[in-house]
Amino acid sequence: MRIGIVIHNLQLMDSPRVVKEILASLSGENCIDARLCGTLGKVAAIDAGLEDLIDINQYLKPSACIEALFRANDLVCLLNHGKELRSGRAFGRIVVSHLNNPEEKPLIQIERPGSPDGELIPWNREAYMHAEKLSRLLDMRISQPPEPVNTIEITNEGQRVLRRISTLPGAYIMVNGIVVGKATSPDVALISENGFLTSMEGGMVKKEGIEILHGHEEKVPVDLSRAWVKTGTSRKNLLEGKIQEEGKIQEKGKKGRSEKAAPPKKYPLQGRTPGNRVKAVLMDHCAERSLEMTEGTGLAVTVGDDTTEIAGNIFYRFGIPVLGITDGDCDELASTVAYYPGSLVLQLKPGSDDELGRKVKQELFSGNHEAVFESTETLKQMIIILAGNSLKSISEY
Repeated sequence: MRIGIVIHNLQLMDSPRVVKEILASLSGENCIDARLCGTLGKVAAIDAGLEDLIDINQYLKPSACIEALFRANDLVCLLNHGKELRSGRAFGRIVVSHLNNPEEKPLIQIERPGSPDGELIPWNREAYMHAEKLSRLLDMRISQPPEPVNTIEITNEGQRVLRRISTLPGAYIMVNGIVVGKATSPDVALISENGFLTSMEGGMVKKEGIEILHGHEEKVPVDLSRAWVKTGTSRKNLLEGKIQEEGKIQEKGKKGRSEKAAPPKKYPLQGRTPGNRVKAVLMDHCAERSLEMTEGTGLAVTVGDDTTEIAGNIFYRFGIPVLGITDGDCDELASTVAYYPGSLVLQLKPGSDDELGRKVKQELFSGNHEAVFESTETLKQMIIILAGNSLKSISEY
């Protein structure tokens, strides 16, 4: 039998032994196609040395990845580890609601494996027979799937869109990779009018994030019914969850940063362009694309506090320094923070990082997301000059 496995969630990838055991158990008489969703999870997979067992080169949402595996497999499993069983079930319910044909192939969610409350959730009729076999193989109980829910409501001929999210209080709400608010209850609803996010039920909006989402004065509309919506947890909450679940205190770095990043691995990706020039990439609030932009890159310019931490952590693995443009407005979404030697992080006056990011893109990158420069030092100095009086400090790594 051919089994496709969609692996989701950073916490699960922080337990590589559990992942390896499940893959080993399922691969006995089966052909396994395992794929990982989520940039931070991919970083954890690299650190754990799982690249040979899991395809980390996918850039699909979990629902799209499931549909891709439906086409070539007899059974598909969604392997997840929610912070709580409730949130894991809610995640699976939302993913399944986005499938065009949930009955196309047997679909089973493997939720919180290795935990006492771990369970198997068969999401369609054909999955129950396979769930019984997996239950014996993995020693996990079978649970009934939650009732399906319509997470998206469209009224007034598409002018008003309401999108529901099930999460945990305190979680950050992200739309297309931008933090737009913070949950204050388990049930959150995002509301947009005429393509613009206007309010949030069950949460607090982040005005700066909404401005970034819509391109500031460019006023770019976003189709909330099709947008990529997800939740995230701060380093502090992620660490607290690990302490509670594992029963031990993880090592903390200075300034409350959790866990030291693994040493950078050597990849034959970096190199100079013809003429001994350097390729640089610009990442403006799009840390999720970091892995796509490593090849041949000598320096990454990152705009935004969280983007700088997340991207810096990823590029560190590939031996690529970053120049971060920040203003102190950090939600601490990166589980660890590490910068490759030669990196600079510019601390600007509050609210100045986006403005400098736009200047860098237009004046130095000619409106593009990558460009070639004489050297990394030349580019660094040009950005520092552009920062002008908004620059408060520079941190060197």
